[in-house]
Amino acid sequence: MAESVLARLDARAEPRLRRRPGWKSAAGLIAIGAMAAAVVVAVFALSGPREVAAAPTPEAAIRDARVAYTRSATRCYRVTIDARGREVFPLLAQEAERTLCTRGDRFVVEPGFGGKGAWGSDGAGRVWIAPTLDGAAAFNEVELPQGLRNVVKIHELEPDTLLDEVLASFEMDWSEPPTASTQTYSVEATRRGEVPPLQLASARLVIDKITKTVRSLELKRRGLANGYATLTFALTGSVERDDAAFTPEGHIRRGAPVYGRSKPLLRHRLLRQHLGDTLLGG
Repeated sequence: MAESVLARLDARAEPRLRRRPGWKSAAGLIAIGAMAAAVVVAVFALSGPREVAAAPTPEAAIRDARVAYTRSATRCYRVTIDARGREVFPLLAQEAERTLCTRGDRFVVEPGFGGKGAWGSDGAGRVWIAPTLDGAAAFNEVELPQGLRNVVKIHELEPDTLLDEVLASFEMDWSEPPTASTQTYSVEATRRGEVPPLQLASARLVIDKITKTVRSLELKRRGLANGYATLTFALTGSVERDDAAFTPEGHIRRGAPVYGRSKPLLRHRLLRQHLGDTLLGG
């Protein structure tokens, strides 16, 4: 009987003895993992902090934006003008926030003067104003009233030409020191020497680090006298727009007239009726 009891005790003890090697293996794996982690930590500690790519110079940031720019895309901007600018350019005295869409050397501004319709340049030397769906006025460059000519000048936003001008004639510095956590570069550019009338005195450009797209521009221009106007262009996006959007025909009813140089009296009457005398008065 004693032999039978001992046999049963041995049978019960055997599973416990078989489990012990498994626990020892798990403990061994844990120990090995801890040692590996310690080695990794030691390697990073000895190698010192990771290097962060150095920021480009302001000139390099502008140059990268110039290379990335394409004239074929239509870009739209939210445009605002400061209070002083509304004094320098009387045609913009009542202007609120508006949208400028530009492609190459053509552009359209909506809403137009006095908050009515639209106006712009078709890129072929024709400046047009469509204050109503019933008709529009168009001017060749040589016949533009002076006040309208000035306003056209400050809305001709051709980023490639502007960036070339900045690189050639401006001193550049960071307006905000770049950091690894920011998504943009902010560059302040100041013209060297005297500032001619209607020309840029300074510009602040915010450039996307990844796409090199100019996200916003703050442009300070000299008026015809000693006043300065600051216009801010904030990119809202790149869009698809038909070529007609940059012409008066794209903003009036089909068949409505566009009065040009051959019909100056009708052109004058249309503009005076909808916009008053300010536009034609210079």
